[in-house]
Amino acid sequence: MNGSEDFDQRTYKVTSNLKPYHEFKAKYGGILAEYDIAFHELSFAMLDHFEKKKQKQDEFERKINLCKLLKKVISDHNPTWLFNVVPTGSSVTGLATENSDLDVAIHIPQAALIVEEKCQGRKITEEERKIMWREMQLEILQIVRLVLENNTEIKPYIDWKEGVKLVQAQIQILRITTTDGIECDISVVLDLFLSSMHNSFLIKHFAEVDHRFGLLCAVVKEWGASTKVKNPKDGGFNSYALVLLVTHFLQCGTSPPILPNLQHLYKNDNFFAMSERIFPSRLDFDAPLPRPLPQQSVNPATVSQLFLEFLHYYADFDFHKYFISVNNAMIKNRKLTGESAVLSSKSKQVYIEDPFDSHNPGRTVRSLNKIQSIMKDTLNMFDPNAPQNPDTPRLPFQFPTMDDILKMETDVEIKDEGEEGNGEEDVDN
Repeated sequence: MNGSEDFDQRTYKVTSNLKPYHEFKAKYGGILAEYDIAFHELSFAMLDHFEKKKQKQDEFERKINLCKLLKKVISDHNPTWLFNVVPTGSSVTGLATENSDLDVAIHIPQAALIVEEKCQGRKITEEERKIMWREMQLEILQIVRLVLENNTEIKPYIDWKEGVKLVQAQIQILRITTTDGIECDISVVLDLFLSSMHNSFLIKHFAEVDHRFGLLCAVVKEWGASTKVKNPKDGGFNSYALVLLVTHFLQCGTSPPILPNLQHLYKNDNFFAMSERIFPSRLDFDAPLPRPLPQQSVNPATVSQLFLEFLHYYADFDFHKYFISVNNAMIKNRKLTGESAVLSSKSKQVYIEDPFDSHNPGRTVRSLNKIQSIMKDTLNMFDPNAPQNPDTPRLPFQFPTMDDILKMETDVEIKDEGEEGNGEEDVDN
């Protein structure tokens, strides 16, 4: 590592993992130079494509108004409830495309106190407590369902061909579709710390630090959907995990780093949550960072180059040996860590440490070998010297278009590699 790389790391409070980056430069440097114009044209095409698909302001406002209406009608029927209706996910991070789902959390810590009162004086195991919390969440969802089905103020806004569906996956939700086409997933959170809200707040600020973050997330998610890399039900990543992979890559996998470690740069400002125990009591989604970011070297890479670097970084990433920590902006050894949540997840093919709590957004992955094979196939699309099928005539190299990437056909099928699925819904960010 040279002095400039060390300075940039310290400035942005990240610990870079630059071996893949230097290998990338050695392998693809000539291709980047030879096809420089093509890479720039691809980047402009990506930008134009996603600018057209981006969630518009009027759709955002309709989603916020729906949240306000939900809060009002639930309060009208349950005046003793102390709760908030909080929009989370891509709708509020700046990463949403038009007609994307709205994720809403009914945040009601008051209900947790009721559960704890029932536990007083009884010997309750942690598993029994989780069951009681889940039963309370279900009870609240059933009450909300009755409100939606009977309240005359909100009924006209709901598409009753779809109705109000109760989905009892790992996270229980009510799913509604409005008459103007918004699909809304409503969950219940009893914890004082609302993880999804703090995640959304952090991701929103990453998107504001550098426009390439949001664009790269969009490219990776659409490419992931076409190749089934983004397919949590059948062993792929969910949307949130892919966003964290992009975050880690832009913090630690390229030089100079593009994203800083925001949590640690503003650790003493009570602006970002540090954990599920240390967090600001209120968040203002319109507030700027407490002070400007420190000055450091500029990374001039185009988004198409960064997409290629991203694929190279993870195509050979040793997920069995290392896990990703966004909070600490580094990779850590899975066996040498003292963190119990990581050690207890050794059966999981991928461990991505959530920025705030102990859950693993990478837990859905059960087809890692196939996912990394698809990444290598995508990389080969950019390589004029990539191996081809020896039984067919070698075709002239054609630099891939955006459609080639975002509508990529692959012979590799994402299916479970031995571990049963858990029926998880995708998590959007």
